[in-house]
Amino acid sequence: MVVAENADDLLRYLLRRVDAPEDAADLLGRVLLALWEGGARVPTVDPDARMWCFGIARNILREHYRHSQKRLALADDLRDHLRDLAIPDNAADTAAEAQMRAHAVRTAVLALDERYRELVMLVHWDGFSLAEAARLLALNESTARTRYARALRRLEESLNEYAAAHHTDHVGMKPECVSGL
Repeated sequence: MVVAENADDLLRYLLRRVDAPEDAADLLGRVLLALWEGGARVPTVDPDARMWCFGIARNILREHYRHSQKRLALADDLRDHLRDLAIPDNAADTAAEAQMRAHAVRTAVLALDERYRELVMLVHWDGFSLAEAARLLALNESTARTRYARALRRLEESLNEYAAAHHTDHVGMKPECVSGL
């Protein structure tokens, strides 16, 4: 009964607060679901029940805003990242060289022993600090630093071997170029 009496008002409330009508409809669906799930807690007195419904709608709307902000921030970050990755000189040979270097680095990282590989990937590919990666892997920070240093030495050796085998200049193929792959 409470839902039927307030559904139209809730929809209008949501429509006035979001950009797209379909978002308001989705949000109304979430409000109705929350009301149904918490049915036993909804007050039985009309003014209180109406306030309860709008309180639920307000909370769901706030969550929607938070998620929208996160999506926009992620999209901005992705756009910036892709712009930073763009090769300034669009010549085919430059792009091919960059692709070969990226392949060499990726192959070298994946060839590392699991203990070293995951640490390098967390730091360079996932953006964690060495201390954060140590916590994620349940390692002592000093152990993580030692493994990381060994991993970088092994990567450098591997990249030097690749450069020698393929007769390429290994400039720019230091372990530091692991990031962004």
